[in-house]
Amino acid sequence: MLNDRWARFLSIITRYGIRPILAIIPSNQDPALILQAPDPDFWDRMRSLEAAGATIAMHGYRHLCTSHGKPLLRLHQETEFAGVEESQQRKWIRSGLGLLRENGLNPRLFVAPRHGFDLHTLRALAAEGLGILSDGFAHRPVMRHDVLWIPQQLWEPVRKETGLWTICIHTNTATSALESKLERFLAEHAGQFTTFDRVIADNQPTRLSWTEQLGEILANLRFRFSAKKYRRKHSASC
Repeated sequence: MLNDRWARFLSIITRYGIRPILAIIPSNQDPALILQAPDPDFWDRMRSLEAAGATIAMHGYRHLCTSHGKPLLRLHQETEFAGVEESQQRKWIRSGLGLLRENGLNPRLFVAPRHGFDLHTLRALAAEGLGILSDGFAHRPVMRHDVLWIPQQLWEPVRKETGLWTICIHTNTATSALESKLERFLAEHAGQFTTFDRVIADNQPTRLSWTEQLGEILANLRFRFSAKKYRRKHSASC
């Protein structure tokens, strides 16, 4: 990753006492994510951040998105996990967990590259004891297929009146405008942020009502439409 950009965002969330979810690729082999020489202090820094209150998530296995399966959220056509045999997915999850644990970390939930997971992924996660997922467009945690879904619906700070909202920030590609926006947002709303442990302790997931399910479907469709427009615009300009 680009350490200078990462350091700027880390400085902001540290200053405002935010305890983030850190999504770590166990064995990164994605050429698009090899942006500078490996950092020999990386694992030490991740252990220190976990000790300070961050929650470690396993972000896929190798981040090689070469499968053309049908992910449940249908946000991307190429993913790492969706469409792959369940036995292979389970091997990847087991190996990824092993790598993170060998480096002294305690992964507690799963973040799928490109939001790409299917029912086989969920079964594999539950079987390997990693039964919590960060994804989905609901406004509160929900149990599905023996996996707890903690929703992840935003890619920049947005004020919301109710519900649980997770902001996903990719520091490698985050702009200075997003950096400034996050700073301003936390200056006003840092006290409303929660932690992974509090979410797990305070929420008893139940089935979504039909209105909640409808809202989740509409939010998914809105995101897919906006993402499609973004890809069309930028591919045309290349």
